Parts: sequence; structure tokens; C-alpha cells
Amino acid sequence: MGASNYSGVWKNCATCEHWSGARKPLPGHDGVTVDSSTVGVCNGFWKGSRKYANDKCGGWAKWGHITQASPEREIS
Repeated sequence: MGASNYSGVWKNCATCEHWSGARKPLPGHDGVTVDSSTVGVCNGFWKGSRKYANDKCGGWAKWGHITQASPEREIS
């Protein structure tokens, strides 16, 4: 599968501190890039469940490697 980019303001697992999946910060540290087939374990709200990068939940916390997030910037 291909890589997907997620803005730091999108509350997906890919941008969450509690998700263990492999990802890299985007240049500028305002989001992440992750292979769209990546699965990680949620160590927060879902307590050990396997989750895809695009999954969401109410227990989201911004990943510590995202230092800034601009909602105006379009990330594709």
C-alpha cells in the first residue's frame, strides 16, 4: 500500500500519542506520514486493541513528535 499523510489537527490514530504504529513526522512537524496498511496497538482508550492509522476515538492525544499543526495547511 502507499503512504498517507495526516495533519496534526486530524484526530486519527496516526497522530495519537497512544498508538504504537510506525510513522514519521512530516517536514515542519505539523503532521505524520504512515503506510496506509500500518496497524498499531492502542495503549489508550482501546487498551491493547489493534488499530489502523486512520481509525479514530475520543481518547486521542497529540503525538509528541507533532510540535505544531496548522489547520490552514492542506496535507495530501
